[in-house]
Amino acid sequence: MQFGLRVPPAPRLPSAGDVYTRLDQEQLTNILRLYFNQLSGNVQSIAGANGGQYIECPNGLFFNTADQTFPVANTDYPVEYNQTYLDNAVALQSGSTSRIEVSVGGIYNFQYSAQLESTNSSSKNFFLWIRRDGVDIGYSTRAYSISGSSTYRSLAYSFNIDMQAGQYLELVAAASDTSLEIAADTATSPHPGIPSSVMTVNYISPLPDVLPTPP
Repeated sequence: MQFGLRVPPAPRLPSAGDVYTRLDQEQLTNILRLYFNQLSGNVQSIAGANGGQYIECPNGLFFNTADQTFPVANTDYPVEYNQTYLDNAVALQSGSTSRIEVSVGGIYNFQYSAQLESTNSSSKNFFLWIRRDGVDIGYSTRAYSISGSSTYRSLAYSFNIDMQAGQYLELVAAASDTSLEIAADTATSPHPGIPSSVMTVNYISPLPDVLPTPP
């Protein structure tokens, strides 16, 4: 870590002798004083200004440098990623390009952004929703419309959701027309490359005692 606190090891306390002496007491007190001073310094650093820099939380960032097409209209397809930028306790499930798995249970914030492209002039619809461990989350769908040939539309979807350790989440999409795609582009002067999809994931808080029931 660039910024970190030194976690003091548990002190090795001296064994008690058969005869109690003042020196024994002073030695024990000095060992404990040093240990608790280190702990107190850590607590003060965390509780002080900018203390959040010392707290490590699960997070991830995934994106796709390729187009994602929809070969069959009105058919669900998982949103895909082919690149990982951050993956601290949050990662693409082994062998998957769409399932984002967490190894620490908690409430997570997912922020997704994408670029839609229409390749013909007709009006078309795009639907996006949440699927957790293979189960669609009720009332999680977002609908978008786009029309015009070679036109673009950016979209964003941010939500919080409870995730248990080992669970995965994926976004699922469907298009009403095969001439709609989530489009990427390579770097072209003056701008860098454009990803088709970007997903950032951040840990928010521990799980509640009673898990919420999805709608």
